Amino acid sequence: MNFSSRLIRKSMLRGIATVAFALLLTNAVVAQDQEADGLCFSGKTAVVRGFIGGEAHDSYGFHVKAGRKVTITITSKANRASFSVSKAEFGESVSFGKNSNGGNSWTGTIPETGVYFISVVAHPQARYTLRVTKE
Repeated sequence: MNFSSRLIRKSMLRGIATVAFALLLTNAVVAQDQEADGLCFSGKTAVVRGFIGGEAHDSYGFHVKAGRKVTITITSKANRASFSVSKAEFGESVSFGKNSNGGNSWTGTIPETGVYFISVVAHPQARYTLRVTKE
């Protein structure tokens, strides 16, 4: 094998390695996007501002004790953002609680201590403010 063919081969291997590394990084970022963020409460309330759109969703987890009343509200321009509350990150919406304000608010008394999830979506996209209060 002459010098120029070794150089071409080495260059091709570097290119393949670069593409493989980029794919691995992309998969790691996608996996991170699918994990729920934990809400940080300042006293009884947590406030999150975000941007979401298309087929994506933002997911927030929070721990709450049985018997506590939780109120969740979302605001967005033209009311494009909405949310659901579930017991599992990608689970069915909880059967307790009540929606109000055109679906922009939800209030419920937690029946079982544990982690609950809020999933936020918007079509086509929206900047939103999510407020969660535990009483």
